[in-house]
Amino acid sequence: MAKDPICGMYVDESTAELKADVRGITYWFCSESCMNEFLAPEEELRRLKNEVLASALLTIPILLLTYVSLLPPLSTRYVLLALESPVQFIVGWRFYRGTYDSIRNRMGNMDVLVALGTSAAWAYSAAVTFAPGLFPLSGVYFDTSAVIITLILAGRFLEHVTKSRASAAIRELADLQPSVAHMIDQAGIEVEVPIERVQV
Repeated sequence: MAKDPICGMYVDESTAELKADVRGITYWFCSESCMNEFLAPEEELRRLKNEVLASALLTIPILLLTYVSLLPPLSTRYVLLALESPVQFIVGWRFYRGTYDSIRNRMGNMDVLVALGTSAAWAYSAAVTFAPGLFPLSGVYFDTSAVIITLILAGRFLEHVTKSRASAAIRELADLQPSVAHMIDQAGIEVEVPIERVQV
């Protein structure tokens, strides 16, 4: 079994469809987002940044309306539904796409857990909003779903930034290695030779 170079999930090469050949090496991926991050890290970082920003801008009023009574309860639920649905289905679309890739590859990943958990919270809350008398508990969990999506995306964004900085630091460190060495030959004369020719 191959290992996804981004998230570390194991991928069955016989059933997986997401792969990329880079410099003669085949890499296998559990989801399209992992493949995009591997092949175009700068673009994925920009996309993640925009998603985190949009999610946070919608999650803040969701939290405010959930814990501070500013509107009547029924009106609050409709506003929460309107604010949380874009977080769930537009910003969180990457988790549904990852779930589809996971099912297609017959391998579970974190996207499945996020999609199932947040969808369950959203669906129950939407049902309670439209038919409150059918359920014994009248609480809604729009805030839970929005916060989970926002925090996971923020975590991925920070991880991506950290990886980018670490890669840049390693490249700078490699650039510090000299390309030539000064050697004293058998005649006692100092000569410059390429570093790869230096032997003990």
